[in-house]
Amino acid sequence: MCLKKIKPMKVIVDASNGVAGLTISKIQNKLPVQIIPLNFDPDGNFPNHAPNPLLYGSTDQISNEIRKQKADLGFIFDADADRIYLITEKGDFTKADITLTLLAKYFLEKNPGAGIAYHVTCSKSVSEFIKKWGGKTIRTKVGFVNIQRGLMDNNGIMGGELSGHYCFKDNFYSDSGIIVFLTLLQIISKDGRRVSEIMKELSIYFKDPELNFEVENKEEIMENIKQKYSDGKQDYLDGVTVEYKDWWFNIRPSNTEPLLRLTIEADTKDLLEQKKEELSNFIVSFKQNPTCPS
Repeated sequence: MCLKKIKPMKVIVDASNGVAGLTISKIQNKLPVQIIPLNFDPDGNFPNHAPNPLLYGSTDQISNEIRKQKADLGFIFDADADRIYLITEKGDFTKADITLTLLAKYFLEKNPGAGIAYHVTCSKSVSEFIKKWGGKTIRTKVGFVNIQRGLMDNNGIMGGELSGHYCFKDNFYSDSGIIVFLTLLQIISKDGRRVSEIMKELSIYFKDPELNFEVENKEEIMENIKQKYSDGKQDYLDGVTVEYKDWWFNIRPSNTEPLLRLTIEADTKDLLEQKKEELSNFIVSFKQNPTCPS
């Protein structure tokens, strides 16, 4: 990584009152960017917003500040700085699997043919772009430990997941939000376009956040879903994934709660909404009347 390749930019960094502020404060004078700090003082009470950037409202402050300051981009960390999320110059949150795709391109340029790890609920665009760029896809179960294991077992170079964890072979397969922070600054500097334009090019499908259904008969419902969608291509790496030409879904049981977790992605927004309603209604109706699913 070469800090000289980072161009001058105005960057908002939200440390979420965690430890990222301590680290960024030590290196910001060596960076050619103007860093505008938010919530850099560690405070275990987290007075400004929840320390998990995925929780509702957590990114409102940084999004507003980016627009107010007319910044080029922003980053928000979680409390212990192992998770990081990219915010565009418009204040829009970037999904972690799209950020993973951007990172994958960078690492494949430096390591042609290398393996990139991702899990089953990441966008299908992740694997498509990795293949397009000559990389090896390493598809794993959900969970950061599975991403790490996938890299180690397949000699991969880096990987990531929707929770915002990214890990690297050259960092002993460990995660680091600071490595991602510096790498993305370099990638965006080299590209030269606005962050929203870069991300739009990589965001080619439509996918909502994971849906959760509280049920008691998880396995029974999953078996009925297998039957209902038996005309699709199915695999069972983690729960059930069913693929069609223009949409796919994954449903998997929680290991700790009476929940089924549903992820759906489609080629169009209308199709996404249609399939989300279809699957949700099926799960709910089966929950209410398990002997006669619709």
